[in-house]
Order: sequence, then C-alpha cells, then structure tokens
Amino acid sequence: MISTVVYQTKSNNLYLYDYTHRLSILMHPKLKEVIEEKQNIDPYYLSKYKYLKSHSFFKEIPTEDFGEITESMIKESFRQTAQITFEVTDFCNLNCTYCSFGELYEGFDARNQKKLDLNSAIKIIDYVFDHKPRNKSKKILIGFYGGEPLCNANLVFKIVDYINKIKRKKNIIVEYSMTTNATLLDKYMDKLVKNNFDLLISLDGNRNNNSYRKYRDSNKNAFDTTVKNIDNLKNNYPEYFLDHVRFNSVLTNRNSVKEIHEFIYNRYGKVPRISQLALDDVKRDKSAILKEMFHDVIESENEFQNSKSDLFPIVHRELSMYKEVVNFLKYHSINYYISNIIELVYYDVKFLPTSTCLPGQKKILLTTNNKLLPCEKVNYKYLIGKIEDEVELDFSAITKKYQFYYKHVEKECSKCYLKRFCSQCMFHLRNLNNNENFSCEYFCGLDTFRDKLNRMYSFLEKYPEDFHAIIEDEVFL
Repeated sequence: MISTVVYQTKSNNLYLYDYTHRLSILMHPKLKEVIEEKQNIDPYYLSKYKYLKSHSFFKEIPTEDFGEITESMIKESFRQTAQITFEVTDFCNLNCTYCSFGELYEGFDARNQKKLDLNSAIKIIDYVFDHKPRNKSKKILIGFYGGEPLCNANLVFKIVDYINKIKRKKNIIVEYSMTTNATLLDKYMDKLVKNNFDLLISLDGNRNNNSYRKYRDSNKNAFDTTVKNIDNLKNNYPEYFLDHVRFNSVLTNRNSVKEIHEFIYNRYGKVPRISQLALDDVKRDKSAILKEMFHDVIESENEFQNSKSDLFPIVHRELSMYKEVVNFLKYHSINYYISNIIELVYYDVKFLPTSTCLPGQKKILLTTNNKLLPCEKVNYKYLIGKIEDEVELDFSAITKKYQFYYKHVEKECSKCYLKRFCSQCMFHLRNLNNNENFSCEYFCGLDTFRDKLNRMYSFLEKYPEDFHAIIEDEVFL
C-alpha cells in the first residue's frame, strides 16, 4: 500500500513526502524517532506526529480507481491531432549498426526500399485537416521520417507543395519538421530553409564517436560528409541554423555524454538531445551485440558531472536528472495544483494508467505500407488503422483494443508510487499482450521511490537556483 515516505538526502537532511498531499516537508530527526516508535519519545514531536496524522499523513492509499477510456474520447483525440508524420521511404543510405530498423531489432515491416504513395499522403492530410475543429488558432506539424527522408526528397516537397496550396483555404497554420542524417543536406538545403523546416540532425559526436553511422554501400563512417553539410548550412544560413536546427545523439560504447556535448556545443553552439539505445524488441540472438554497445545514460551523465567540465553548467538542464526533477515538481509536488487548481475542489479526479497518448491525440504516423500508427516509436503490431481507397479508422475496434491494454496494466499501476504521472508509454512495456507474464520493468515501489526522492532533493540542495528556474519556466507556463 502507498503511504508517507521518509527519506534522507546526501547532505543528511531528513524529509517527509506525503503522497496524498503531494507535499515534501523538511523534518527533525526526533520526528523520525516517533515514526519508528523508538523509546523515550519527545512529547512535542509526538504531538506533531498526531497532528500530521489527523490531517491524513501516514494514511495508506487504497487501490486506485482509474478512469475508463471511451469511443467518444478516441474520436475527439483524432479531431485534435497536432501532427502528421510521414515515413516517406523505408530506405536509408546509411546502415547504422544500432538502427531500430536494422538487424538487431524486430517489430517493424520489412525494409524493401519502398516509397510512400503521394495519394495516400493526401488522403490522410485531407482527413485530418477536414476533421480539425473550426476555430481561429488551428496548427498542425507535418513531420518527415524514414529511412532517410531526403532519399525521397521529391515526395517530401510534393507533399509540402500540396499543403501550401490548401492551408490558407483550411485556415490552418502549418510547420514542417524532419529527422535526417544530413548526408544529403547539400542537395536540398535551399528548399528546406525556404519552407522553414525544423531539422533534427543525427550526429553522435566526433569522428570516432560517430563511427557506428556508416554508409550502406561502402561501410565508411559518414562523419565527414555529415559535418561538412552541417557546417555549410550554418555558414550559409546562420539565422535559420540558430532557430531551426537541433541535434540528436545516440549514446554507445564509442562515446560519452561529455564527449557528445563537447563536440556539438563547441562546434555548433547547440545542446543535443542524447538517446540511450532502445532495449525494446531486440532479437534474442542479437542481444549480446546490443549489450556490448550499450552505454547507460545516467552513468555517463554522472561521469560528466564529476569531471567538473566547464560545459556542465551550460548543458545540465538537458540531462536526465534535471528533467526528472522537472517532472517531479510539475506532477508529484504541491506545485501541481498551480496548473490543476480544479483538483483542489474535486479531489477524486480519474485518470488513465501510464503516460500513453490516446491514438491520434498528439500525432499520426503513415508508413510506406499505408499503415497508421500512434507514432514512430511503437511496434508496428500496434497499428490503429490503414489507408486503402479511403482512411480506415474503426473507432469501436480501437477503443476495445485500448480498453484491453489499460485493464491489463491497471493492477500493476495501482501499486506504483508514480501512478499519478507515469513517464512510460505502455507500448514499450514487455509482455503487454501476455496476461500471465506481464510485469512493468519501470514499476516504482517504496524503496525505488525513496531512492528517487533522495536523488532529486540532493540535486535541488546542490543546485537551489534550478528550483526557481523550474518553477518559473516549467510550472508557470
């Protein structure tokens, strides 16, 4: 059962966290003695304990009564779709060793150098645009994904041309984005800049750091071409580069958080997003290869912090620890009520387990095989629809499927200390379809939650200015 937690930071300060109130309190060691029922208790702290208990502290929380997903919720989530992402080709000119569509993984359609059909793209565009609620501020993000999307740049710009022709008539604001390895950037730079594409460029650091990114035909490191094209973009379009270019780096045994930040920040003035190798859907016979390449991001971030690099104060807000603290202060602390004040009046607010998006809620992915998926990060078996003669979305079937998944995880979620704001998508959980063997590898029990509290409040004690920055920049949005 979930209850009040006592924890101690690295500075030996004692705190009390109460789940019911989302409240952390600095506490005296003598109060801890009362809680532990020690001998010779100080009467003052005994009365304080009784006072807290009378206000629901130390109360065990019963099993959560989660909300229910309905067909009307599914329909509304599709009406509110904020992004359409197109897998414009399943081909990539690189053959990165750790690619989630490569030989180490399963759970995706076979890569057959297939290109997306323009008519299918137009059908989903028209469907989403036509069902968008009629209001003054309609905005849709159009994303391009692959494979390497610039291997089918012709289709990318045909889609852009089509949308540019209809967006005024539909009264919709459109923004374009693309995930790219930048090896073909020199050929299409001008068009990308003209249409204000937001680019997420894949680069793992210096030449050695980047050596898992290899050309498919020659097996050579793509580093030289990649940085040459990025340098040209930065030099030719400096304002665009500043506003529209971001980096994603994959952490492996050939780089580190420190090396990645040092290379990309020193060369481009950017703080990259760093991704850990995916552990979902790994082929059993390839697990040893993945294990050899795997580099734990928390471990590498700690090494970076301990190195006392001059870059650490500049980039530390992109580190996992900072983001963990942000999420905690937004959703698990009393600051939650700043943006959710209604819950102070209506205490018994229902919510769904996990942080899984409702289908269509944030985005829809259209694959080269005309499958519709919730996003590009989930196994292809979780498709939500398809496109043939028209867009086929069976809302009743989708609802029943999601109801099954949510019911499947509820029992585990109800006992988790992070159930009010889980950061995990259920489609990344192992054995989601297996009733007998299902367990959540991200489950947070009492000991795990206490460790989390120790870690986060130790961080805030060390960087108190971050608390104020998070409250101002993240909570008061």
